[in-house]
Amino acid sequence: MKKMCPHCNKEMLLKKSSYPLGNINITERFHVDIYECPECRKVEFYAAEEDMVKCPVCGAMHSVHEKCAICALNAAFADHSGV
Repeated sequence: MKKMCPHCNKEMLLKKSSYPLGNINITERFHVDIYECPECRKVEFYAAEEDMVKCPVCGAMHSVHEKCAICALNAAFADHSGV
């Protein structure tokens, strides 16, 4: 689906898909697709449309192109807990 610039009505270009927003400690980070207008350089965020998967371990949503950050943090802290 084409994204049109709200300022100059030119077709916006996808610059980054499934970009994670929010603190890494939040269970469900919000992922966006970032579009830029080639004419006026306005940037718009839209909810990620593809490449999202649910982690089978913790249930957090993340991009198919990245590992689950929540599980990675849990594993890192478990390794350093001294237990």
